[in-house]
Amino acid sequence: MSQPPPESAAKLDDEQQRLAHALVSRGLLTQEELESCKAPDGPGAKALLTCLVKGGALTQGQARRALQKLSAMVAEEIPGYEIVEKLGKGAMGTVYKARQLSMNRLVAIKMLHPRYAADPNFFKRLTREAHTAAKLSHNNIVQAIDVGQAGSLCYFVMEYVPGTTIKEEQEAGKIYAEREAIEIALQIAQALQHAHRRGLIHRDVKPANIVLTLDGIAKLADLGMARSTEDRALARAEKGLTIGTPYYISPEQIHGREDIDVRADIYALGATLYHMVTGQPPFPHKGVDAVLDAHLHEELTPPDHIKPQLSSGLGEVVEIMMAKDRKQRYRSPDDLIIDLECLLNGEPPKLARQRIEAATLRELAEGEAEEEEGDDVSRSPGPPGGAWVWIGVLGALLALSALVNLVLLLKR
Repeated sequence: MSQPPPESAAKLDDEQQRLAHALVSRGLLTQEELESCKAPDGPGAKALLTCLVKGGALTQGQARRALQKLSAMVAEEIPGYEIVEKLGKGAMGTVYKARQLSMNRLVAIKMLHPRYAADPNFFKRLTREAHTAAKLSHNNIVQAIDVGQAGSLCYFVMEYVPGTTIKEEQEAGKIYAEREAIEIALQIAQALQHAHRRGLIHRDVKPANIVLTLDGIAKLADLGMARSTEDRALARAEKGLTIGTPYYISPEQIHGREDIDVRADIYALGATLYHMVTGQPPFPHKGVDAVLDAHLHEELTPPDHIKPQLSSGLGEVVEIMMAKDRKQRYRSPDDLIIDLECLLNGEPPKLARQRIEAATLRELAEGEAEEEEGDDVSRSPGPPGGAWVWIGVLGALLALSALVNLVLLLKR
């Protein structure tokens, strides 16, 4: 169990946190001295420096020099990298665009917040994420570059991908056209195929973790929840835990099953595809508990029932991707890729249709068996069950023959 964050760390704004990082990493300030500054009187670097001077952690001269060299100090927090700008902020850290000086290229750097960087367990998690990402090398996956510590900083360097996420486009009101959505889903399925062949599951496929480049390439990002299928110890440790994002999580992840596999990622990609083409998640309830319960028990409304302009083939693919019983889903990304390519070629989804037809036949057979069992006493005399089938076939042939004769007659 991690220690609660220091009270002061929770009250520092982004600029103050970066300044604190720079001061601590250069030995001008200790973590204890930083924590002694309970509450800066306002936002920004100057307020933090004033607080540190009042607390005796810095002299007036040190604070003045720090303020004068603020830009340079903050830009050179990690040796070999120059911070350019902030890209985004999450629960555990902040992501910056930076320049890797040795290669003269732009990269993205995820830095843990100070309150987490002080806990070795969080750096261990960050390192595991980086090492997991380093096993993958695919055009549709954000690449890992480096991971490490610099003073009190814990950082993970990765490929910088200029563009936007699906989530950002959705928040701007975009609903994807069917073909565009399928093309994106195909690229992410290919990323999952690459990961699957290396024994990795992502466990958090969702719109926020799919980046679209300026060239239209989709890249799967954020392997913070990824896990090797061979890591039995971690699987046992996480047994019973619900790990994932509510709107896109698979039923087996909700149950906290130990044997999660790539079919959980296929389910999440199906939920993402559903959201892209309909403008809403598959189960758009407000409360988390209601959403999770719907993933477990509520029947999925096909996307083409919400948006009639969508093809029934797309609905069939999503239905198989999001089957509640994972045995009824695509067995692997390889199978999913086949059907997505069928859709892009204007063909019906081969594997999804086979599965749906097989399921329909099973249901009919089960219903017929139940009917026979229930009607033993009250059934009217007539031909045995097998005879009814042949009578039906004969009737269909006669109808077809009559139709052909009518066409020939009209052509005379």
